Amino acid sequence: MGSLGRFAVVAVSALAFSACAVDEGASPGIRVDDSRAPNATVQYDRVVILDDSLQNRRGGKIAIESQGARRSPTGTVEGFAVIRNRTDFPLQIEARIQFFDADKVPVEGPTAWQRVYLEANSVNSYREASTRVHDVAHFLIEIREGR
Repeated sequence: MGSLGRFAVVAVSALAFSACAVDEGASPGIRVDDSRAPNATVQYDRVVILDDSLQNRRGGKIAIESQGARRSPTGTVEGFAVIRNRTDFPLQIEARIQFFDADKVPVEGPTAWQRVYLEANSVNSYREASTRVHDVAHFLIEIREGR
């Protein structure tokens, strides 16, 4: 066997050996603890503004005046946020909500993004109800700039 043949055998053997060492499939989640970001976990029962363009160091374009959830007469939960446009021009934002049970496990996927129009220096609200009745205990509302 020539040197080229020996090289090919070694190369194929190395590839086969390295392929056996690769882990495949799902791996467990890893908790990332960072002292610089102590609030990096999910904050339940609140509104999260996702886009930096809506919030800046001088107060941001929008402010969340109030937020919460209430149970309807039919037993569903309605989450809401009252949003203030702090600019002198109209804004279009989008919001969605996700509901969780008492153990903070999602009981419904996030809703579709819903557009909210804010006139200059005005206040408007976002509201969405759960489809489940009894096992909803927490919510998370996400807001982003309109797309």
